[in-house]
Amino acid sequence: MDRSGARRRSRYRLRLATVALAALLASRANGSDFFGPSEGLQLWPELDVIFNAGDAFRIIGKLEPTWIPSQQNANGGISVFGEWLLAPFMPTLVSPDLAKGRRLDVRLGLSWFPTYAAGTVGWSNLLQIELEAIARANVPGDSLATLRYRTEARWQFDEPTSFTWRLRVRPQLEREFILSREERTSLTPFANVEFIWSTSQNMWDQFRMQAGLQLSVNWFGKGQVIEANGSIVTFLQPARSYAPALGLVLYQYF
Repeated sequence: MDRSGARRRSRYRLRLATVALAALLASRANGSDFFGPSEGLQLWPELDVIFNAGDAFRIIGKLEPTWIPSQQNANGGISVFGEWLLAPFMPTLVSPDLAKGRRLDVRLGLSWFPTYAAGTVGWSNLLQIELEAIARANVPGDSLATLRYRTEARWQFDEPTSFTWRLRVRPQLEREFILSREERTSLTPFANVEFIWSTSQNMWDQFRMQAGLQLSVNWFGKGQVIEANGSIVTFLQPARSYAPALGLVLYQYF
């Protein structure tokens, strides 16, 4: 197959991924037919700053507020993680995310989620310890499959007896399309689903679907990734409802 044919195949796959993302966002129009009543659109801006300490360890700082305009609710999110990168593979990726070239990475961190505006939702002041492991493998079609396991220990500062555990399992499929290897730019569509178990209900109480697109560039430092995503968060317990969400993420690597 010549290069022009390969480029046509890549553009076709990219168009399919874009259509899939648009379909996910459009599902907001009739989501109540399947997911129950809507809790209102959520906005998820996020900034991740990643400092590489050699090839096998890095420190990650996160700002991840959440805003629900219809409920006048705003929550902050501040996190710090240490991450260990294991088992190198796939050296041809353009993305500055070194973890995508590893078969396994393990992350441990602390997060704080305070409420800035209660609105109709109410106040929250949540502290969370996270332990996460992500396994990766190549699959046909030059795609990358990942499986993320995350355990969360959670405390509400205002409720001393509110300690809960959550288990989150998220399989994901993505495919990097290289725009320029010399300039280190690429586009990566992705899609995932996530299942969340909580001891607050002692059952699977959330299900999430997400699709998005990442643009990798190299403006300064060790590169940037800009991500736009759309999600549907389904609350299964104590009553069925859902929340559509739009996210915009900047990953800065040093």
